[in-house]
Amino acid sequence: MSDSLFVEERRQRILDQLERIGRVAVKDLSEQLGVSTVTIRQDLRALEEMGLLDRTYGGAIRREEGRSAELSFHVRQRRQVAEKEAIARAAFATIREGWSIALDGSTSCYALVKHLKTLSQLTVVTNSLMIAQSFLDSPQIQVLIAGGRLRRDSISTVDNPESLPSINLNMGFFGAHGITWANGITDVGADEVAVKQAMIARCVATTILADGSKWGEVAPYTYIQPLQVSTIITDNSAPTAMVDHFRAQGVNVQVVRLQDL
Repeated sequence: MSDSLFVEERRQRILDQLERIGRVAVKDLSEQLGVSTVTIRQDLRALEEMGLLDRTYGGAIRREEGRSAELSFHVRQRRQVAEKEAIARAAFATIREGWSIALDGSTSCYALVKHLKTLSQLTVVTNSLMIAQSFLDSPQIQVLIAGGRLRRDSISTVDNPESLPSINLNMGFFGAHGITWANGITDVGADEVAVKQAMIARCVATTILADGSKWGEVAPYTYIQPLQVSTIITDNSAPTAMVDHFRAQGVNVQVVRLQDL
């Protein structure tokens, strides 16, 4: 009983700190509360399952409705899994053998990787370390990666878009934090957005991969306007009125249905 109470008190202290400063770190909590980092991670996992926080790389952030803070790659990877798979399949159907393509550091683009591995020849330009290492077992895929600083939340390289290879790309695929007509296609990090825009400048066509939860959301940085996009691929949870408005303005929006999986 006392041990159970201690667990509850410890987790309440974690929530209290989140309420005060909005973010906690595993290492700091371990030192403050006198328990192992493994125990703290278990606490954070339990609190996330209760819907009280969102885990990030090395810690957690306070969960708030409509918050624009970026979650860690692994947290985002566990969300809208079926939607991302349906979108990835639709995106893969647009790619041809021997093409050169760009993939950003989004989990939506990461969902494309297993399909791309079935091709016999492809060149991929990316700033995602997760995507780059996923092709280690696929020598038929040439991978060109941007240099720069490691951005831990997205497991990508940023701050040096000039390091991208000078190559013309058939198509680029990019995720998004939010999509609205007024604000365009938006994302959280200015450094990540700079790399996206550098890749887009090298692409003949640009495709946005965004599940239905991204529609109506706005992040701080716009990286492309709707009419500059070749195609938006989304799923049937996207708000119909917004999709119809984009189409009426001339934007090509492809909606995939989850039962197509």
